[in-house]
Amino acid sequence: MKRLCTALLLAAVYVAAAAADLPDLAGTWAMVQVYPQIAILPVAGEVLRSSSVAQFVEMEQDNAMLTMFDSYCFTDVKDGTPLVRTEIPEAFMASLAPQPRFALLVEQAPGLRFEATTYVEVRGAILDDPTSDPLPTDPADPRVVDQDGDGHPGMTVRVTILGILQGETYVVQRVSYRLSGIVVGPDRIEGTIEWSDEQTVLDATNPLLEVNTVGLLDPDAEEHRFVMVRADETWTCETLRERLPEILGEADP
Repeated sequence: MKRLCTALLLAAVYVAAAAADLPDLAGTWAMVQVYPQIAILPVAGEVLRSSSVAQFVEMEQDNAMLTMFDSYCFTDVKDGTPLVRTEIPEAFMASLAPQPRFALLVEQAPGLRFEATTYVEVRGAILDDPTSDPLPTDPADPRVVDQDGDGHPGMTVRVTILGILQGETYVVQRVSYRLSGIVVGPDRIEGTIEWSDEQTVLDATNPLLEVNTVGLLDPDAEEHRFVMVRADETWTCETLRERLPEILGEADP
């Protein structure tokens, strides 16, 4: 309800495009979000790290108002060093059940803009106030849940250091993001992301992995980006993985 009220507030603030001029964006979309940051990792030190989150989006449209229902596929982490490898397990991604998101189409030169409300998602815990309650730091905290169902508190992330030390960390995360972009055409939307993330490590299989990773946002705002392309019923998460470079415009010509 809070997000719906925010979306309605956006509608009151912005001057939406006339319904007759709007493209039909309803249907299934594939979306990739890219989150670059400067991270300080165990052993490796300071690196430029990037996470790409891929998902499907079912889009509903009511004139200029869009409602989006997400289904996550995978998160690929490029740690920026061969010394550390971070893996987000399939069970992690499968356990995520995002709430609906909202966006508004806005007429603004030189074209039609896509402006989404801020979305907040807490993983591995249930908080009274997801936006501001402090994240749990103790696995015995009653707010912690085994969301990915693997028998460990919070969410499980796998880490390999120096190709030798392999282990798991059990974490709670909070991510917040807002998408702002341009409707390039009836089959493509692209733009930038304003975002933040928090993580606490509840426990780990090795003491070296219990340290919380320090991360700062990449100062280049244009690198924090998203792309949405229309998909059809034949697309799967594997299709999305295969087409990732193409979607992001990184495929070889």
